[in-house]
Parts: sequence; structure tokens; C-alpha cells
Amino acid sequence: MTTNGSSDPDRTRENIEKTRAELGATVEALAARIDVKAQGRDRALKIKGRARQRLTNSAQAMRGKTGKAVQAARQRAGTASLDGIARAAQQRGAALRRGTSGKVAAVRGRVTDSPVAQRAPAAARALRGRLVGIRSAARRRPVLIVAATTVGVAVAMRQHSMRRRVAARRRR
Repeated sequence: MTTNGSSDPDRTRENIEKTRAELGATVEALAARIDVKAQGRDRALKIKGRARQRLTNSAQAMRGKTGKAVQAARQRAGTASLDGIARAAQQRGAALRRGTSGKVAAVRGRVTDSPVAQRAPAAARALRGRLVGIRSAARRRPVLIVAATTVGVAVAMRQHSMRRRVAARRRR
């Protein structure tokens, strides 16, 4: 054998290791795409963040309106006592808080009553059952799983390239 012939097995090993690493990354990406529980959790966190932002904005608006109410009460009162002004501001603030709490309860109800939130536990259980079956099959026949994963990746790549072509044609 020549020096070129002796490096071929080394290159082949490097290619195999590289392919394994790429395949592992692809399998992880596919697993993330079918993880319904994580997607539901992410969506719930987004909705929760939006609700929190709305609540913060409402609270800030309420503070601004309360300050305006105090100023208006002072102008109307003229020489009236500060106790009357404070009472009017408190009443206005309480009315604004009641209105804001109703909005918060409505948003909270929409989040917990959403179809995604209701179906997520059952979907997660079903997915967990499928993953257990896949794991046991992988332990019994690892070559079959690698082949099936390779076919799946090839199909996904083909679909992706077709979508890109269609999108490129639409842009023209």
C-alpha cells in the first residue's frame, strides 16, 4: 500500500465521525420539532409574557390617570380641604383598579382555557409513549433506526429544497 492508500481508512473514519455528528444534530432538531410539550410550554410563556406586559401597561396607565384625577380634583376643589382631594383620588384609583383587575382576569382565563393548553398534557403523554417505543426499537435494531433516520432526513431535506424552489419562483 502507498501512503495515499493508508490514509483512506483515516479519511473514512473522519467522514463517519463527521456524518455521525451531523446526524445527531439533525435528530435533535427533529426531536425538538415534534416536542409538543415544549412547544406548548413556550407558547404559554409567550402568552404569559404578553399578559404581564399588558398588566404593566394598564398599571402605568392607571397611575397616570390617578395623577390626572388628583389634579382635576384640586382644580375643582379650589379652596377645599386636602382630605376631600385625597378621598376623591382614592375613589378614582379604586375604580380604575377594579377595571384593570377585570381585564387581567379575562386575559388569564383566555390563557388557561385555550385549546392548546387543554390538549398539551394528552399530546405529551402520547408523544412520550411513542418515544418509549422508538427507544426500545433503537436498542433492539440500531442500524434500522439509523437507516430510518437517514431516510427521514433525506425526505425533510428534499421537502425543504422544494419549498425554497417554489418560494424562489414566486419571487420572480
